[in-house]
Amino acid sequence: MTPTGPAAGREPAPVGVVLRLDDALRISPDGRTLLGGSPGRLLRVAPAGADLIRSWAGGTPLGAGPAERKLARRLLDAGMAHPVWPPAGSVGDVTVVVPTYARPVELSRCLEAIRRTAPEASVLVVDDGSPADAGIADVAARFGARLVRHVANRGPSAARNTGLAAVGTPFAALVDSDVVVPDGWLHALRPYFTDPLVAAVAPRVLGHGGGEGWLGEYEAAHSPLDMGSSAGLVRPGAAVPYVPTAALLIRTAAVHGIAFDTDLPIGEDVDFEWRLVDAGWNVHYVPSVTIGHEHRTRLRPFVARRRLYARSIGLLERRHPGALPAARVSPALAAACALLAARRPLAAGAAAAVGVGLLARSLKPVVPDPVGEAARLVADGLPVTALGLARAIGRVWWPVLVPAAVAVPRLRVPLAAAVAAPVFTDWWNAGRKPRLDRYLAARVLDDVVSTAGTWEGALRAGTLGPLLPAGTRRRQ
Repeated sequence: MTPTGPAAGREPAPVGVVLRLDDALRISPDGRTLLGGSPGRLLRVAPAGADLIRSWAGGTPLGAGPAERKLARRLLDAGMAHPVWPPAGSVGDVTVVVPTYARPVELSRCLEAIRRTAPEASVLVVDDGSPADAGIADVAARFGARLVRHVANRGPSAARNTGLAAVGTPFAALVDSDVVVPDGWLHALRPYFTDPLVAAVAPRVLGHGGGEGWLGEYEAAHSPLDMGSSAGLVRPGAAVPYVPTAALLIRTAAVHGIAFDTDLPIGEDVDFEWRLVDAGWNVHYVPSVTIGHEHRTRLRPFVARRRLYARSIGLLERRHPGALPAARVSPALAAACALLAARRPLAAGAAAAVGVGLLARSLKPVVPDPVGEAARLVADGLPVTALGLARAIGRVWWPVLVPAAVAVPRLRVPLAAAVAAPVFTDWWNAGRKPRLDRYLAARVLDDVVSTAGTWEGALRAGTLGPLLPAGTRRRQ
């Protein structure tokens, strides 16, 4: 059954919301042309709209006028603005669902935090077929949680589906048993559902504890579950393409007919979110709210999990063609970067000029100085494109490019620079920098395992989509 909220049309933004303009949004001097969002787009507004946007940027809450609410909806849906809500006074309309398997210690820690931070919320534990002596029922009873039990282990997707089906409240919070939630987390996320088009809201997932050892330090700085510090809408091709379901607050009416796919061994959370988005719902990522997730600090679990994450890309490509390419870059800017790496500056300049011309043509109807604006955007985009290509080389393409560099000596320095650039950039940008030698060891391991997993997943799924840049296969 198709969800009823978005099917009824894009309702105007709710009255009273405060809009925070996206940090990357570019606004023309007259305030009428907006360039940004995720994926990027161009928006032209009337003079009255420009006045409204200036007032929202100053902190004025959204009024009741139909026109301003429609404009606010356009900005929110484009990712050009993000909602800011005060914390909820109560979360009694939320049921916290905790799927678990044979983790009594972690479950006890998780439930203690949930009861402390949201005592008025109902709690439901789904025991996914744990051995009888695991003590899951005792832990659930100790914290007053309702228990639903699978006779046999059926996997996280089935456990989440069972939990959601048993929820009787308008909202459900999925929380993995190895997660620790902080004070105020649920009260901060609940108000986002004031917007009737919001189906799910996710916090930022950080490591629980400081991270010990060389793998623990790396996980703390470079966790695959950490989607960064910038808020955004979750959708393919966006700055936040997906969020983990280690903690995810859901509108239960939105998931009627949209369940976690039990046939997916990994990536089921991404598939679930994208099907919500395809149905017309919005999914928000709210990094101002953080939760703690247990690090994988031992070698075998670290390698196994990273490989599994990478393998999921092929399965997701089969269900969502074109959603997870190796790189998303402008062809003209990619050509300019490649030519610069090949030491062809004149040809690189020509490719960049082509990019300026193509962009200026699209900007011409709405921008007073389309060529100047296009030139500025291309100049800003070149380093971003170069880093995007370098990441694709380090995570996907190096097995093909290394033999080419062996055969062609002039490719060796550019290839080495491309492999090294993302590694050192990520280390430098890490909030708490691990020791460099330990970081490099973990990063090399991560890249090798992830590359192998990506290729394995793509070949097993019978698709080359995750190995190719965007645009080489049309997304359906």
